[in-house]
Amino acid sequence: MNAQPIKLALQTMLTAAALSIAILVLTLKFSTSASANDTIEGPLLIATQEWPPYQLQTNEGGKGHAINALKCVLDRLNQEYRLIFLPWGRAQKGVKTGRYHAFFSAAKNTTRDGYATFSTPFIQQDWDFYQLASSPLLRTEKNQFNHATFGSRPYSNTTHWLLENHYNVIHQSAEIEKLILLLQKGKIEAMMDNRLLFSQALDKLGIPAEVFSAIPNKSLPLGIYFGNKFVEKHPEFLPKFNQHTQGCQFTSH
Repeated sequence: MNAQPIKLALQTMLTAAALSIAILVLTLKFSTSASANDTIEGPLLIATQEWPPYQLQTNEGGKGHAINALKCVLDRLNQEYRLIFLPWGRAQKGVKTGRYHAFFSAAKNTTRDGYATFSTPFIQQDWDFYQLASSPLLRTEKNQFNHATFGSRPYSNTTHWLLENHYNVIHQSAEIEKLILLLQKGKIEAMMDNRLLFSQALDKLGIPAEVFSAIPNKSLPLGIYFGNKFVEKHPEFLPKFNQHTQGCQFTSH
């Protein structure tokens, strides 16, 4: 029997086996790398703002409707996280630069979409127009506010919406209480803001709700924005997060 064909066959089999092992090793290496890449090292860093009753900082940690809903989702994912309370502009900029992984709670807009990815919304938010109930130019429909002078909060989505829709915003303040006092004194003619936030501010100021007339504008639910750098590095995280939003949502009804 000629040994040469047998030798060639054995060499071919050994080469094929070695190639299969190499492919298996590469596949395992890729899978391990992908799995490791989806693992978040350390806590999820979430930038937020003081915004009662949705989120507020206390001696016991973060509290509020939005934080409770967020905690519900992250607990279901068994994901460690840390809330960093900042001025709202800095919170968003920190995510844009990659310093923080996400900012919360937020409504979707085109500016934020440029550097971050919005989750499925899971926190109810309603916007109303506000004016003095004693105003001689009392408006009864939301389309009658087109020529009113407004006060609003900087970096907020309400301000973004007002400016995008060409309303006349003449004064901005980070403190909604200051805006309400300006409205009460007639320094501005209207506000357009979050219903729960406005109500909480009135309680804080001791002003009866009847002093103002409220006209419903729209509902715009809140969610969390994850920075695009984070989403690219951890592509599986947001889909998993979104699976739990419905079971953890906050509604004011």
